[in-house]
Amino acid sequence: MSSEFCLSTSNEKIWKFFKERHPGLNFEEFIFLFIDLVEKLTENVSASLNTTMFMSLFENVKQLQTQVDNISRLQTDNNSHLALKLSEFKREYIEDVKLILSTNVSDKIAPLIREQNGILMDKTNLLLNDILPKSNDQLSKQLSISIKDMQKTIVDDTHKFLSNSSISPQSLQEFVNNLDSKLSSSLLSSQALYTAAEKRLDTSIREIKASSDANLGVIKELSSSNQQISSSLTSSVSEMLKKMENSSSKGKISENILFGALHSLYPCAQIDSVGTTKETGDIMLCRKDKPRILVENKNWDKNVVQEEVKKFLHDVETQNCCGLFLAQNYGIANKEDFEINIHNGNVLVYVHKANNDPDKIKVAVSIIDHLKSRLDQIDDKSEVDVDVISKERLDNINQEYIAFANQKLAMIKYVKDFQTKLVKMIDDVRMPSLEEHLNTRYATSSSKFTCQYCDTFQAKNQQALSAHHRGCAKKKLIDPDL
Repeated sequence: MSSEFCLSTSNEKIWKFFKERHPGLNFEEFIFLFIDLVEKLTENVSASLNTTMFMSLFENVKQLQTQVDNISRLQTDNNSHLALKLSEFKREYIEDVKLILSTNVSDKIAPLIREQNGILMDKTNLLLNDILPKSNDQLSKQLSISIKDMQKTIVDDTHKFLSNSSISPQSLQEFVNNLDSKLSSSLLSSQALYTAAEKRLDTSIREIKASSDANLGVIKELSSSNQQISSSLTSSVSEMLKKMENSSSKGKISENILFGALHSLYPCAQIDSVGTTKETGDIMLCRKDKPRILVENKNWDKNVVQEEVKKFLHDVETQNCCGLFLAQNYGIANKEDFEINIHNGNVLVYVHKANNDPDKIKVAVSIIDHLKSRLDQIDDKSEVDVDVISKERLDNINQEYIAFANQKLAMIKYVKDFQTKLVKMIDDVRMPSLEEHLNTRYATSSSKFTCQYCDTFQAKNQQALSAHHRGCAKKKLIDPDL
């Protein structure tokens, strides 16, 4: 059942948040709290957009308004620039034509006029290509047709004028005036096309701007509403984080997670949350034909102290059931990981760094089930008189044994010291004058402790004699190798 569920992440930011910035926060507990928070705020949050999206839309609308203003200003500048340049081209062309017609003979006029026509057309095309937007194909085509018509008219009129046999000042003036009139008309037509296109673009821009202003107003209202919701959400999250730092809240959250894990592991069991009842632990696990287990859960940021272990033992004694002690993040003072104790015929298991791991919990419960079953079998058969010693009494016995061992060693040392002193005192009991006098007349046992080399030193015992031999001067003179 537990293999169907898994929580993991490969996101570096999430990892740093839990491991570096908030190492005391439990990943599952945090998600559990956040789910509750989101479920409560779902109705309000779903009715509005995200604050980040609102700000993005707001910035986009502002940029659009700026772009619209820039385009409108650019269109006005282009229109003025086009009118000015076309008038300038026309004036230069008329002056050049007048100069050509007044200073050249008739056979040289035609090529010069054609050259000026080509220059005028090239300048006009370059100007239009520079000003017109590349994306406006329709306007480009209309202006191109207008320019070509103007070019054809100028060429035809020039050819007709040059084909006359005689060119008088009057005919020359009429030709120039006619050419000026047609150029002005053509340029006005081109400018009208550009102005019409500009007006259409300006109208579209104004419509877009008006629509953007309306949408911007709606966005501002929604953004204001969303900011209030976001502020409420931020406050709720801050409150949640503060609660996460509170030991009682952390403990309750951890109990809820453990409660869910036990339900997943033992769907047929009766699992009661009894944390508010005295002397009952945190959770009571009851199953059919299985021992009742009192579960003590500790979600601390340090090792669980010995006082909590004593409280756990008291609760187990009161309920007369087996016990499971889980330290979620760290260890338990004076207890090894998965340490098993037998207390009043009940099995107790201590687990370090449980982290609500279903596998660890299942292994610990299985240990309790099997050992308790075996203990019950031993009691039923009455083959062995099982006398369970409590840990407190065992600790007292251990202290008494240590004291006994220390006293024994002290007594042995005292006896040895007393014996040494007594032997020394007995050795000091001597009558040297009497002994010396008797040695001259009788052979005594003391003679065997006389130095054989110097024949003067007399030792009290063999050990003293051996010590004298090692430093005897006569011995070294007689036999240096000895």
